[in-house]
Amino acid sequence: MTTDRLCDACGEERLVPFADLGDIPVLCGVHWEAHGDAVASPVGRMELAHCPRCAYVRNIAFEPDKLVYDTTMDTNLHFSPAFQRFSADLVQSLSERYDLNGKLVLDIGCGQGEFLKELTHVGGATGVGYDAMYAGETGTSGATTFHSALAPRGGGLPEYDFFTSRHWFEHLDDPYEFLVDLREQAKGREVFGYVEVPDAVYDLATAGWEVIYPHVSYFDAYSLASIFGRAGWTVESTGTLFSGMFRYIEVSANRPRAGGHVAHTGELPSMRARDKQLAAIAGFAERHHAERERWRGTIAQLNADGARPVLWGAGSRGVQFLTLADRELGLHGVVDLNPRKWGRFLPVTGHRVDPPSTLTTLQPKAVVITNPAYKEEIAKSLADLGVTAEILVA
Repeated sequence: MTTDRLCDACGEERLVPFADLGDIPVLCGVHWEAHGDAVASPVGRMELAHCPRCAYVRNIAFEPDKLVYDTTMDTNLHFSPAFQRFSADLVQSLSERYDLNGKLVLDIGCGQGEFLKELTHVGGATGVGYDAMYAGETGTSGATTFHSALAPRGGGLPEYDFFTSRHWFEHLDDPYEFLVDLREQAKGREVFGYVEVPDAVYDLATAGWEVIYPHVSYFDAYSLASIFGRAGWTVESTGTLFSGMFRYIEVSANRPRAGGHVAHTGELPSMRARDKQLAAIAGFAERHHAERERWRGTIAQLNADGARPVLWGAGSRGVQFLTLADRELGLHGVVDLNPRKWGRFLPVTGHRVDPPSTLTTLQPKAVVITNPAYKEEIAKSLADLGVTAEILVA
């Protein structure tokens, strides 16, 4: 069975459905002041389909009108020391490998601006950031200018030399058209870019807690290189970061070399990379639904054993986990490092988010996490709080 939709990445095959996750939270990055508003927050259908040629995956039930990006959303990860170190290392790497001094860096989906500020500072560049979720001061301050809005298409973009986009590309309803427009706005200038997305192989080979409604597309190495190549970009390199959970791609356009030709220094990932994604796709539906049931049973058993289980992490992965594995509110609490979430309620399930310090009184014997990259950091925090608990990775 195929759909009528052509693949956004390679543009050659019609997408084939492979997993129906049902209704899930639409606004998984919003945290409500009132419990009733959180429980009544909208849900949307998640029906995944893939391209048999390049292994691109898309939610074919996605409705763009359901999502509203504004400053009520908070997806900031910089409260974690582990993520701060990762981001700082990335800034250092990009600054060392690209001559950004005096250049203009365009950041599309800049979040709260931490990454762009650090990149312009270390690289000696100026920066322009766009994000409808940006809640800071808008306008120009020092070397950076921030807009609390989606990046414009067409001639509204500044003349950039280097662009970055971290964990925004997968949100786009029209990713191919976006890349074509971005390349056209280079207007023949030599430009480079760095894009980072969740790695689809990781997400689809596990329970899939990061398969969330705002993520329209799911890219592995092959499909990500395919869509950039089809849009006219030269792929320089691609790989994974942050315990294999993030995939990056570095690209260029209009890059000259001796003789006036355009340099092509990167290669499309091998068919082996594509086949790894296809294998993850083949087993995903059964694995995902089995993990839902397993964790429902695990939470019930932990309660029966008097372990007072809690969830550490109220980000999108945590929201998806709670929706699919703890609708009965069996967990004794949800904690997060981000103070903007404290005392507020999560979508659909209505779980309340509290600071980690509350665990000192609760003394749980089991702490569930949905992101293994933070396990060491959370273990240290628990020890500092005087909490002895088993950390369980969902």
